[in-house]
Amino acid sequence: MTTVAVFGAGNIGRGLIGWLFGKSGWEVVFVDISPELVEALNQAGSYPVTEVGRETTTVIIPDVSAVNPIVDSDRAVQAVSSADLICTAVGTEGLEKVAPVIAAALARPDSRVRNVLACENADPNTARLQAHVSKQLGYLPEEVGFPETLVDRLIPGPTVGSGLAVQVESRFDFKIAAEDWSGYPPQVEGFELVANLELHRRKKLWLVNGLHAGAAFLGLHAGHDTIAQAVSDPNIRPKLEEIVETMAEVLAERLGEPEPSRLAEYGHFNLDRFGSSALVDPVRRVARNPLRKLGPQERLLGPAREAARRGLPIDALCDAIVAGLTLQDDEVPGLGELKSAMESPGWKSVVGLAIEDDRLLAALDTRMRKLP
Repeated sequence: MTTVAVFGAGNIGRGLIGWLFGKSGWEVVFVDISPELVEALNQAGSYPVTEVGRETTTVIIPDVSAVNPIVDSDRAVQAVSSADLICTAVGTEGLEKVAPVIAAALARPDSRVRNVLACENADPNTARLQAHVSKQLGYLPEEVGFPETLVDRLIPGPTVGSGLAVQVESRFDFKIAAEDWSGYPPQVEGFELVANLELHRRKKLWLVNGLHAGAAFLGLHAGHDTIAQAVSDPNIRPKLEEIVETMAEVLAERLGEPEPSRLAEYGHFNLDRFGSSALVDPVRRVARNPLRKLGPQERLLGPAREAARRGLPIDALCDAIVAGLTLQDDEVPGLGELKSAMESPGWKSVVGLAIEDDRLLAALDTRMRKLP
């Protein structure tokens, strides 16, 4: 049986990667550091995924097992080396932590691994993992591919008492850079090898992740609990619509798209998707790790910098950025890291703007000075 080793048995691990390959007949081996989750997966040997859309359907993912690399590192390395494909869903910060196990698996003479995919919301993602693995090994196996990826699916998180069950949006994207894939593509419905992945990924980072983060930051300041509430707020929605138009103009120029309206249409579609989803997506979940999301090349600052340099509207983007910088809700995961950075060395270091970003810096500075 063809096998995928999935690092991280959380939302994306179970709700997208395990689901995608498991329903196509692959064996799924999760590698996770949660003793409770590993035990539950091994005892059940399967788990349900419910897709919520126009219709609600549930599929059972069979042939599932799990291993804890901290408790049993040798078994984890052996299990990973026996897989045909490795995928990670551990967050950008977790890539360095899983690299030793992946490196040890690739170093085994009986390793079956032919491709390694980092399925994180980062740009780049697999290249970061590749660098960590290369550092561990001192080389990279020539026969193993490390292609970049794009993944997109709304998976708000488990509900109380749901156990291993995962509830997901029916829509999803799973795109892989074709030029770096090693061997034949797998016969997996929804797995898509594409040329010029950068085009698709930039669209997703800005017009999906950027809008999502903007809605969460603005929504928290307005007292909302869910993304749907934030997107439907008449005081927030116009700002998100302006952000769409600005992002579309910048992307059109960068990607050589003659009609920015096509990109704007994609952004507006995502706003409607966020606002009408039957899934309850908490704003605190989407706003998590705000320090990383407010980086100079990230989903809000990236388009804001380019828009400012081109003389495009940046008011709404600045409002969303300042809302992120001034978050005070201690229930947002990772907020303490942002607060520490805001105290020293300060917000200007957080956003990391350059001399040529003077227009954006001035706009942000004006807003920050008006704060109570």
